[in-house]
Amino acid sequence: MSSISPESTVLVLDLDDTIYPEHCYKISGIRSVCRTIASLYPQYNSDTLFNSLDTSGLWLDRLCSECGLNDSEKQTLLWHYRLHTPDLASCMPSEQLKNLMARFSATALISDGRSLTQRLKLAALGLLERFDLVLISEATGADKPDGKRFLQIEATWPGKQYLYIADNTAKDFITPNRLGWKTLRITGMPDAIYTADESRFPPEYRAQGSLGRIEDLAALLS
Repeated sequence: MSSISPESTVLVLDLDDTIYPEHCYKISGIRSVCRTIASLYPQYNSDTLFNSLDTSGLWLDRLCSECGLNDSEKQTLLWHYRLHTPDLASCMPSEQLKNLMARFSATALISDGRSLTQRLKLAALGLLERFDLVLISEATGADKPDGKRFLQIEATWPGKQYLYIADNTAKDFITPNRLGWKTLRITGMPDAIYTADESRFPPEYRAQGSLGRIEDLAALLS
């Protein structure tokens, strides 16, 4: 990929497994659910509950079974998980990333998910105010690879170059590629959910380049 001129480029980022490891959010949410149960049912200890779970599997089913909670109570706990204030202290983005973002003409976020959940993550990461535009699928009514949000960014900042950085080859890059954007895939995120080999996908689905971590973008800037 040729060098990128940040002064004439809109930087557009995905969130989960791009800016931070999504696994950190999952662990934070499970711990929050365990603490809530332990605070309301004194016979349980939050650490004991957490340590009994396979966090890579059906942890909520196991937790509800262990605590004798029914399906309705399970749904309440699921919403608690989705709306908890995440503890992402161990996964905070570096000051280097914040400085990188500030060099671009504008910054936007395109992320699939629930609006409040994704905004809670951004707030916990100290990034909610760093984006000029935040476009989350629940609020916009469009999931990737739908082009609605990409076109909105072009309409908001016409005549610019556009760079999209994300992680999921199955849906993230085909639309910005078609629109002539530059695209980069994050490949070095710990415990990433989407780790499929890009060669399994047709060329139009693949990012034009890759970064081990988002801070590596600095080496591509002119």
